Amino acid sequence: MSLFPAISITAHLILLPALLRLRSSETAGVREFSIACALSAIATALLMAATSFSVPLAAIAGYAAMILAIFGIFLGFRRLVDQSVSIGFCATLAFAAGTAGLLIDPGDQDGFGAHMIIIAGCGAAFLAVIGLPILDGQARGKPALRAGAAGLLAIAFAGLVRSIGSASETSLDLPASPASPIFDYSLAFLQVFFLPALFVAVILTIENRVIAGLRTMLARDPLTGALSRRALIEDGEQTIAACLTHHRPAAFLQLDLDYFKQINDHYGHACGDMALAHFVETVSAFLDGRGIFGRIGGEEFGIVLPDHTEEQAAAVAEAICLAVRDTPVGRAHQRIRLTVSIGIAAAAPGDTIMDVMIRADMALYDSKADGRDRCSIAKHRQIDASARVLAAAAAQLRQGDATHRDQLRHSA
Repeated sequence: MSLFPAISITAHLILLPALLRLRSSETAGVREFSIACALSAIATALLMAATSFSVPLAAIAGYAAMILAIFGIFLGFRRLVDQSVSIGFCATLAFAAGTAGLLIDPGDQDGFGAHMIIIAGCGAAFLAVIGLPILDGQARGKPALRAGAAGLLAIAFAGLVRSIGSASETSLDLPASPASPIFDYSLAFLQVFFLPALFVAVILTIENRVIAGLRTMLARDPLTGALSRRALIEDGEQTIAACLTHHRPAAFLQLDLDYFKQINDHYGHACGDMALAHFVETVSAFLDGRGIFGRIGGEEFGIVLPDHTEEQAAAVAEAICLAVRDTPVGRAHQRIRLTVSIGIAAAAPGDTIMDVMIRADMALYDSKADGRDRCSIAKHRQIDASARVLAAAAAQLRQGDATHRDQLRHSA
């Protein structure tokens, strides 16, 4: 009795709880992969029993369960990569892969055809296992890539079924040949490691997707959908550094909605939230991907504009003021006119994003002092350590105050 099936069954039983725990992530395909993992464990156990105790009915049930497991994997793959193929096509592909593995050289377990399908299946299985986590990030919008991955899985499954049929009857008296070691390793990989490794790749892919979703959620302000302050500073720092390294211009705009406290007091916090979301939607539509737009805190926002000189940034700021002014928020019977004040600062050699933000913040105060609903360009001041500390402390206070206000609104 070979230990290979027992090792495979144990690996399946270890991986099944991990797949079941991932069901709470609500990632597409987890349920199908979980069912497939359980079915493949059952199929392997039945086929092991059929080989050990010579029970033909167990072998038939084992092959049927394995084909159903393959069908479940195809369904999970279809949902995971959002492949637009029918369930019937997945069933046909699973049945074709299973029967192909059974029908090749049925009278000669050690024939050339059986060897080649096992070796080809091993290569396809290896590519499918290592490629699945990579495919998850690149397959969207590339149907040919997804179809190729499905084809690799079909070849791998045909090799798997053939390896199961060849396992107990492979002769040990074959004459040595250069292909024999390759065949032996391929046979062992398909019997022991392929399905467990495939489910490990599925688990890693799903976990990567969950982590990416959490990162996206943390990088976005939950109220407005703009980048969070941390994400804005991190992305902006990289962008400004890259521009300065390659001697390209960059600028920063600091925006502040005018009289926002009065909007909250007069119309209510729900209306204030709607105004913030409307403002972000208006500015994002105007920028159309030209800059990095995020919420600093409260009603303050920032925009990093790569490849923009001070004059070009000023033109963008003027256009934003006009777009916000001409796009009131609310319904027809209650329109609230919004305006925004903007401070503009160009990045200079040696600047960090905090240096540019501090100068833009000073320019923003000039815009407020001059009557609001306007733009001001920062004077070229030297930013010392004390200014950085005060600006950072002020930003943290503003962010904390904005977070507290948001929590009060949502709990109300």
